[in-house]
Amino acid sequence: MARSGIQQSDEGHRSTAVSYSWRLLGPNVELRDPAELRRLLLTQRGIDQESESDFFEPQYDQALHSPTLLSGMDEALIRIDAALLNKQHIVIYGDYDIDGITATALLLDVLGQLGAKVEPYIPDRFEEGYGLNLSALKSLKESGVDLVISVDCGITAATEVVQAKEFGLDIIITDHHSVPKDIPAAAVACLNPRLVGNKYPFKELAGVGVAFKLACALAQRHADRIKPGHEKWLLDLVALGTICDVVPLVGENRVLTKFGLTVLRKSPRKGLRALAEASSVELQDVGASELGFRFGPRLNAAGRLEHASKALELLTTTRIDRAKELAGMLSELNRERQEDTIRVFTEAMEQARQYVDDEILVLSDPSWSHGIVGLVASRVSEAMHKPTLVLQELGAVTKGSARSIGSFSIIDAVTSCAGLLERFGGHAFAAGMTLKTSRIAHLRQQLNRYAIAHRNTLGSDKELPINATLAVALLRPDTLRLLQAFEPFGNGNAQPIFATILTLTYMRPVGSDLKHLQMRFMTSGSELGAIAFSAARRWPWLEVGQEVEVAYRLSKNVWQGVERLQLEVQDIRPVQN
Repeated sequence: MARSGIQQSDEGHRSTAVSYSWRLLGPNVELRDPAELRRLLLTQRGIDQESESDFFEPQYDQALHSPTLLSGMDEALIRIDAALLNKQHIVIYGDYDIDGITATALLLDVLGQLGAKVEPYIPDRFEEGYGLNLSALKSLKESGVDLVISVDCGITAATEVVQAKEFGLDIIITDHHSVPKDIPAAAVACLNPRLVGNKYPFKELAGVGVAFKLACALAQRHADRIKPGHEKWLLDLVALGTICDVVPLVGENRVLTKFGLTVLRKSPRKGLRALAEASSVELQDVGASELGFRFGPRLNAAGRLEHASKALELLTTTRIDRAKELAGMLSELNRERQEDTIRVFTEAMEQARQYVDDEILVLSDPSWSHGIVGLVASRVSEAMHKPTLVLQELGAVTKGSARSIGSFSIIDAVTSCAGLLERFGGHAFAAGMTLKTSRIAHLRQQLNRYAIAHRNTLGSDKELPINATLAVALLRPDTLRLLQAFEPFGNGNAQPIFATILTLTYMRPVGSDLKHLQMRFMTSGSELGAIAFSAARRWPWLEVGQEVEVAYRLSKNVWQGVERLQLEVQDIRPVQN
């Protein structure tokens, strides 16, 4: 989850916080030299001269860790081999978000090439909820399934795995979420880089990243049946799941995503091509931003409003006509999701004002679909600058999601309330939970007691980190090309934000609801276009002709095939005299 400036989420939500306190990360001087800017950005990322080449030009075979370093990999491979040999029925049990969907599609691909009898199972968010559930496992066993491989879920399902083993169903867990005290010890194997004692060097893999490691190990083990290098063609799915799950784009995730975007731009998958067309994106130009803002919302909309099976089918279909049909369906579902999110966000903000003194907001209502409460929690936490839980009351049971701010770990806070919860899981920035509706008030009290005790990690002002102050002369295309070498941007490798004093020459509200602000600024004798998302009414004092200090990201705007430099405005403030 991006922690500064315009947030990039799996729903393509862009917004600008209501009030920022600017914090300059670089020297208090105006930079004029591109080489100096490059050195500063490397230093801010902790990259020294020796590691520059690894950052900018990683070598695929050298930059990735061996999948055999993951604890449990040998046991997983032996059991899968037995299933292949004995023609046993395998099910890939996924999650309904993009991370789980891409991981499911990836393992279907590899196991299919090995001749496995394999099919997917994606639980229904509304009927079954997140993760392995006993009813589904029993039904799978009764239908003849011998082995279940979970992806992006399962690490908290210790009880379910024990019971599944009792009725003869073997389970391999692949997951990346925080590890509870009670892990599924009855599983054939647990592949999770976060497990205590695990020797795998990189702990931040997405769920699709862990599934990719299993796929690589299978490819190595069956080199006679899987063409060498085939796993690289799975990296489009890895990049999609990794970016949209908003895990840190550092270390191995950066390498997987960097190469994955290259693969995705020439992906033969019919679904990705149809999705690009439906999203008004040229596939050969796609980057992390397009995945986060265009592809992600559409793919996630299926699981949020109906069933994620449509998104999975889109990623696996070999028929272009079906791919286009599904891409159209997902685009329509995404439009409905946007409308629902706006309504619930408005209602949640009204409720939030009743708890304005709370350190952590706990908001609930029976009419708020738990398919979108995570999105609403993200928006409320950003607007109120507080960790936020948004819950749907479903009679005696309540389900919901939490989002955090700054360095405050929401999963630690939620874990401190384990005695009040039926189920929960997640990581530092996001969590999900189920509880009895009668315990909501107690949960609010206990979470706020925890927050008071850990107030030092909550932060205060809504800080906008400014990487550097740039001279007007640096607002040119070659500076943008310099920045593009640092891509892909995301959590842990944020797109830089700069500040420059400029004169406003034009502004007008734009967009279907006129909530964005289009602007132009004078730069070295010519005008430079700019856009401020969700900010049409944010600076009522702003007037054409004013000299102001602008915080922005450099980007490009493509219109009718012509690329132009553009500022994505994060904040504007009067020039300090």
